[in-house]
Amino acid sequence: MTTSTTTIMQVGYTTIIGYTTIKRCVFTLMISLAMSIVIAPAGIGNAYAAGDVKEGSVKARACQICHGKDGKSTKEIYPILAGQHAAYLRKQLQAFRAGTRKDPIMNSMAAELSDQDIDDIASFFSGVP
Repeated sequence: MTTSTTTIMQVGYTTIIGYTTIKRCVFTLMISLAMSIVIAPAGIGNAYAAGDVKEGSVKARACQICHGKDGKSTKEIYPILAGQHAAYLRKQLQAFRAGTRKDPIMNSMAAELSDQDIDDIASFFSGVP
């Protein structure tokens, strides 16, 4: 008859069960770290990093007529754009451009925007504190 035993090690005040478990955790952590180092610079980690903030500041001047300086609206009918997530702003501008979100002013403003324009504007407003 074979019996299974679990190795218990006392480390400081913590009891660790099974040396193999520790090795697996360390290995998993190392793989995760390596993947983040390889993937993040490739742009896969942040698919929305394509916008140019400087270009966005120029392109967003028309937005500031209604939405206020730097997207900090002082009028209730116009939403504050400053500090919004770029992905949210991008999604809304694309919906206005496609006509799936209806607003006569915004539909006409967004109709003229390219994908790059939308990325730039979204990057600009998301970076405003």
